[in-house]
Amino acid sequence: MKLTSIVFLIFLLPSLVWGQNKNGNNGCANDAMLLSADTLKKSKIQIPVVQHYCYSDKTGNYVLYLAEKQDLLYASRNLSTVVEAHLFKLENDQTLSSPIIIRDSAKRPGTIEDEAGVTFWQQHTEIKDIDADGNMEAMLVYRMYAEDDLKIRDDPYFGRLKIVMFYKGSKVVIRATTGPFHGDPFTTASENFFSLPKSIQEYLTRKMKKMSEDKLFAFDHKHDYIPLKVREPYKEF
Repeated sequence: MKLTSIVFLIFLLPSLVWGQNKNGNNGCANDAMLLSADTLKKSKIQIPVVQHYCYSDKTGNYVLYLAEKQDLLYASRNLSTVVEAHLFKLENDQTLSSPIIIRDSAKRPGTIEDEAGVTFWQQHTEIKDIDADGNMEAMLVYRMYAEDDLKIRDDPYFGRLKIVMFYKGSKVVIRATTGPFHGDPFTTASENFFSLPKSIQEYLTRKMKKMSEDKLFAFDHKHDYIPLKVREPYKEF
């Protein structure tokens, strides 16, 4: 192998996503350990894992688990009262450390805003080095579906949606609500969104614009899809 090819591969390796899901398609190299009951118990993951991803960057190897309670059954899909995301660093001895955890829930029927349930939009999960600094940014999307007459309002003008990015050990959160009337859609972001590199901010706004154009979710576009600052102190999950 030529020296130039070796140098190219060494440069490329830190930005590889080296695994994806529990069904073994593009799976992590050590799925048996990562998905064992013992590993999940030690990691305090107590609801079913529906997807997991492995990736590497210049800071190390990581595993991202997506978990859903899957306790709300509808004719068209399974939803959950609770979803969780667990991001771990995979150490050289194959232990998982330094977890960052997200736990969120839907508002159940009978509350002020009835919601049918929540689920991850796995097809919109992304892991990539957006700003080319050698660190991977992991992004995930989950949606809370509105409920009407015990049915899911499965259209872009009802419900809530969140985009979460893991960025250098912190959680950046975009919260979006939508509605059928002018002025209903409203999008805010946690304070740390506005200190992200410009390239990452623009990537996230383009992601929202594309989802709107594809009629998946009607985001607020009054400010060219740029979210507003949270009006009250930001609370972690």
